[in-house]
Amino acid sequence: MVRLSHTQGLVAAAGMAAAFAVCEACEVPDPPRLQTIEEKQPRIGWQAVPGATGYRVRLLSRVPNGKIIASHDAVVLEPQFVPPQPLAEQLAKVVVRINAICGSETSAESVSSFIIDTSPTCVMREVNATATAGKVALQWPAVASAARYDVRAYAMVDGQLIASQETRTPGAQLDLKGQSAVVSVRPECASGFGEAAYRVVTAR
Repeated sequence: MVRLSHTQGLVAAAGMAAAFAVCEACEVPDPPRLQTIEEKQPRIGWQAVPGATGYRVRLLSRVPNGKIIASHDAVVLEPQFVPPQPLAEQLAKVVVRINAICGSETSAESVSSFIIDTSPTCVMREVNATATAGKVALQWPAVASAARYDVRAYAMVDGQLIASQETRTPGAQLDLKGQSAVVSVRPECASGFGEAAYRVVTAR
């Protein structure tokens, strides 16, 4: 029978504890779960796991109709991953799965997800028009980020500018001089002019 010294016993116990140590699952706080962000190529970070020698990262980005925009399966040494390509065109849901690698052991899978939304916000959706006596009254839904609106009317016959107006309210009245016209309303936001909406107005 072999007797171990006190020191040898502690070393052996520590070795056995290490051998049976559990490789902890990761926590993924960045980006926060279910948060909507605007960055197309975000840094994905998580808390380091004690004893981890690496991390397996699996990432899948889909648009609302199910089309896959990006898919990655990589092993990294640090508790972070920056996608090598954008994860969204405008709108996508990103699902991240991470396993910590502790030598020959692998942790339970951690799953997190977030939304990327870079859809333009300075966009005019529609314009309502009522024409009477050679004039047209226009109304449209307010664009939340718009400081003002550029309103113009172009003659159907030759494309010449008939009338124009700048307004801060979601409505305007233009004198079309009795002509049929194409009317455009373009919002102006802090980032510049957004997408316009167009409406054909027939002379009455």
